Amino acid sequence: MVQDDKREIIQLLLTLLSIPSPSGEEMPLLQWIETYLYNCDFKTYWQKVTDNRANLCAYRGHPQYLIATHVDTVPAWGHPYAFSPKIEGGKIWGRGAIDTKGQLAALLKAIKETDASCAIALFIDEEEEGLGSEKYIPPFSFKGAVVLEPTNLSLAIAEAGNIEIYLKIKGKAAHGALFGRGKNAIEVFCDFYQRLKLLPDLQYSHSFFKYSGINIGRIKGGIDCQLVAEDCEAEIDIPVLPGNDLEKVWQEIKDLLNEFPLTWELKSFDAPWEISPQEQVVKRLVECIEAEMFVSFSGMNAWTDAANLFKKGIPSVVFGVGDLALAHTADEHVDIEEVLKLSRILKRFLEV
Repeated sequence: MVQDDKREIIQLLLTLLSIPSPSGEEMPLLQWIETYLYNCDFKTYWQKVTDNRANLCAYRGHPQYLIATHVDTVPAWGHPYAFSPKIEGGKIWGRGAIDTKGQLAALLKAIKETDASCAIALFIDEEEEGLGSEKYIPPFSFKGAVVLEPTNLSLAIAEAGNIEIYLKIKGKAAHGALFGRGKNAIEVFCDFYQRLKLLPDLQYSHSFFKYSGINIGRIKGGIDCQLVAEDCEAEIDIPVLPGNDLEKVWQEIKDLLNEFPLTWELKSFDAPWEISPQEQVVKRLVECIEAEMFVSFSGMNAWTDAANLFKKGIPSVVFGVGDLALAHTADEHVDIEEVLKLSRILKRFLEV
């Protein structure tokens, strides 16, 4: 029986990972999943998001809770086994192994092993603008939702918000040997970045977010070391922790932006959230986790679809297998036994 379970989850993982689904190309994977859900007695339907893209939604029976995840991934980005998964040492490598096809494999196995009521939402576009969950219309009045994302099987009851900004700085070119005759745009950005890190409202801390901090995701500038850099552009992601005031943080950042010779564009602006451990969805999931392992609580550093579900009045938690630090990298992989553990927890969640 144990070996049968393992073979089944491996086959699910291999199938899901072998169907590329980068943002904008989710349809082939969703069509495969639709057939799977139909064979598990689910009613399936599509929710239009854009002209040629849609979420896949499904339900069986009379569900009180929603289980959701996204099916899009980031591009291969150098992953050697991106869409040709590799198995070694009880792990499977592939793009989306933890973000989020490992979660999806666990869910698909769980629903096949029970006839309990269940509602599922499979979102597109999470890795881009989050349009899938933004456009989602809940078919029922749910008591709560479990959003499947990599949390190392820790129960995330809080999530950081974020402010993502694109910056463009114009300096003045000069021969590199006459540095003082020019204005180095890269240096201007460095000055801005150092000031940004010291802003009072960004010193706010939270016990769930030990590794949170400003990330310079992309920076480009200059031509050659013999020329003072005239141009610099950068994209930065600034976390806003639960309990902090998003609008107050943003005002402080804008005041700083206005002190520098740069132009900027706001790319993302999302509020943090936190849920009480006494919420029904939390207590229900805790009970199911306890049957398998010790329960630990945490916060989710990255934006997830839970943020949009909260806006729709659905109390949500984030939970799943895998280390978030591996997501999007060339080493993304998932532990097979952990996926099986997640599947057992989800099955209990549906049945209690």
